[in-house]
Order: sequence, then C-alpha cells, then structure tokens
Amino acid sequence: MVKLFTLTLAVLLQLAGGLVTWYGAQAMFTTAGLMPPNLIVIFGVLIIFLASVVAARSQPAPALGWWLGVALVSLPFVLIAMPGAGAECPPGHPPLTSSYNCVAPRPLAIFALGVAGIGVALWGTWRGIARLRRLERT
Repeated sequence: MVKLFTLTLAVLLQLAGGLVTWYGAQAMFTTAGLMPPNLIVIFGVLIIFLASVVAARSQPAPALGWWLGVALVSLPFVLIAMPGAGAECPPGHPPLTSSYNCVAPRPLAIFALGVAGIGVALWGTWRGIARLRRLERT
C-alpha cells in the first residue's frame, strides 16, 4: 500500500514538473530567437528527475518511471517548437502591433529532439510492459 502511494505521488510530481517545464519553456521561445533555459525550466526538469528516481525506486524492475520522465521533459518542447501557422519574425523586426504580427521562430532541431525523446519514451515503456508481461507468465 505504501509503495502504491509513493508511486502515485511520484507520478503526480512528474506531471507537475512537466507543467512547470512547459510554463518555463514558453519564455525560451521569443521573437528574438531561442533563449537559454531559465530557472523555471531547470527547476521543472529537476522535479521530473527527482520524482523519476522515487518512481523507479518504488517499482520492481523495469523502472517504468524513467520513461514518463523522458516523455515529460520532451513534450513541452514538442508542443512549443511544433511548426504552425503564421510567419516567423525576422531578425530585428518592428514592434508587434495589430497591423504587424509574427510568431517566434520554431527551431526544427528542438522539435526533432523532442519527438525523438517521446519516441524513446514510448519504446522504453513498450519494452518495460513486455518485460512485465513475461515476468507474469513465469
């Protein structure tokens, strides 16, 4: 019962860390270009990492908690860097007004890394579930 409570709390903390990371990542993508990670992003990733450690320690092998952590670190960057509608702002653009509007540049490399991270997380989760099913049969 204690392990289930610990695992549930760890997963909820991972989700909270994902939301914090997403919130902080919003400030990284500006019309002036990609900015370095701020303290909010670093704090969110740290929450995800520590909660993943707790989740991994509260489960039998394989540690499924790590894959959720990888997905939650990747997902905010996929959502923000996803190619979308609207013209990207050129360098040194005029101020944004109702007559002039543009969107922050969306680096394709960040999007690709985020998608790769989610792909790795899904693959790892699938492998972990397959391993658990094999352990149940024996």
